[in-house]
Amino acid sequence: MEEPPRRTLWLARVVDVREGEGAGLAWAFGWFFTLLAGYYLLRPIRDEMGIRGDPTRLHWVFTATFVAMLVAVPLFSALVARVPRRRAVPWVYRFFLLHLVAFWALVRGEVAPEWVARAFFVWVSVYNLFVVSVFWSFMADLFVSEQGRRLFGFIAGGGTAGILLGLLLTVGIVAWVQTFRALEFEPRVLQSAQQIASLVNLSRAAL
Repeated sequence: MEEPPRRTLWLARVVDVREGEGAGLAWAFGWFFTLLAGYYLLRPIRDEMGIRGDPTRLHWVFTATFVAMLVAVPLFSALVARVPRRRAVPWVYRFFLLHLVAFWALVRGEVAPEWVARAFFVWVSVYNLFVVSVFWSFMADLFVSEQGRRLFGFIAGGGTAGILLGLLLTVGIVAWVQTFRALEFEPRVLQSAQQIASLVNLSRAAL
């Protein structure tokens, strides 16, 4: 095995990284870290929204989630079939970013609280499916099969670390302010994930 360059020696201590892979691997780790930290900020809001939206009707919310998935997955497949993933990723993230801003405005303005709560519960499930699917689809394009066997475990560890941070941030937010205040942080987190994704894209040429 070739000795990795000095700037990636710290990575070589924990993962079998080869020359030219360090930047892409580090940014991919950071991207997945940011995504799952953001999702675990949203989960307690989704759960509280489920209670606000009448718990006795949660079975209808789950049915609506299933229907939304059936509609959204073919639309996403059609998008990535026609548009390169390096262009599709910013579009998908901006799409969800606009939704987050809209939900924040609706919650802040107390507009149709029960219906907004149900819509948000469904939306979070669709959001989680898509941002994670987009991420791993991009990873499959970025790394060949042999690289994936060596590197994907380390990248997945970024998601685990992100989950832990998201849970800690949620506890801190709930301790000091209302749960719904976490919704103010999520657009910034998603914007950060999009920016990191662009850096991952720039690193593709080195792989």
